[in-house]
Amino acid sequence: MVAVCISAMLWQLDRRDQRMERNELIGARIQGPALTISEALTGGTPAEINFQRVEDRGRWVSPEVVRVANRSQAGQAGQWTVGLFETRSGERILVNRGFIALNAESEPPVDAATITGWLQQSRVREGLAVADSGEGPLVPRLNVADIAKRLTDPSVVPVWLQLDSPAPQGYPVPVPLPTLDAGPHLSYAVQWAIFAVLGMIVYTLVLRRVAGGQSHAQPSR
Repeated sequence: MVAVCISAMLWQLDRRDQRMERNELIGARIQGPALTISEALTGGTPAEINFQRVEDRGRWVSPEVVRVANRSQAGQAGQWTVGLFETRSGERILVNRGFIALNAESEPPVDAATITGWLQQSRVREGLAVADSGEGPLVPRLNVADIAKRLTDPSVVPVWLQLDSPAPQGYPVPVPLPTLDAGPHLSYAVQWAIFAVLGMIVYTLVLRRVAGGQSHAQPSR
């Protein structure tokens, strides 16, 4: 039990270190100079350009191609509305325009537009998560490959863009960046350390009691 608690403590400390490295990387990318979509795509794989700040001009091919179901923001249930944008240099990219309440309508953006925000990797299915049926207006997650199949458009780039500014009418509401803090991992590690110490103390007491019981059980001569 003590070994398991110590392993869990070290795992939480490692997760904290990974989160701090991720926060530092995200902070550097979102505060750095904005690139065009074309420039950003030459920077490497989707993982290597994740959270890269971008700014580009072009037109909306479609202001809403799907909505991502089961989202929440500021304590309100809703969805993300996802449009398809084409840059002046020809890249087609899925854009998360922001959060809208359930069954709410959103005004389409202007045709000629400048989009600013940060790039994001596709959200992948994990564990028992619902698979994309490929039908209907809703998707379970913002996965570029799945949505591109719905659109039958292989030219869609392999990342999506999260807008960081509201539409002219203030709706949809932009989705905020993730909180760049250390998370609860240090407190969890301390808890596991306490469990390990308590385990050693309890084990020692048990051994002493067993040893005492055996000495009393010895026949007198």
